[in-house]
Amino acid sequence: MVKPILLALVLCDSIIREAGTNKLSLIGTFNGIFSNTYPCTHPSVSVYIAITEGRGKVPCTLRMTSLDSNQAVFELPGQIEFGGPTSVGELVFQLQSVRFEKPGVYAIEFWADGDLLGSRKVSAQKLDAPPAQS
Repeated sequence: MVKPILLALVLCDSIIREAGTNKLSLIGTFNGIFSNTYPCTHPSVSVYIAITEGRGKVPCTLRMTSLDSNQAVFELPGQIEFGGPTSVGELVFQLQSVRFEKPGVYAIEFWADGDLLGSRKVSAQKLDAPPAQS
């Protein structure tokens, strides 16, 4: 059996689908989260996934794991349907209130039909407090 191929896994603030063309626009791509305090909650994270070489309906999962503790932060199920082996399937996950317990490195993983197709790291960093104004 042929395993699907991950073409893109992109984090951004929002994703807009144009009504006339059905094209997607990724707004505010990022690789890290910055906060003065932890735990912190990031209000909104959108994840764009593009895969190819799939056959029929394929169950999938988006998972975020803390690489420091190896604990799963969240896991979301999904499904993608392919028109044929050369078609490109796109998925959009809109996440609200994503909680980061502490600064560190997290992995966003994309799984399809039980196989890890790819992941990317997200750095959660603590900002130093600005100096007091006198």
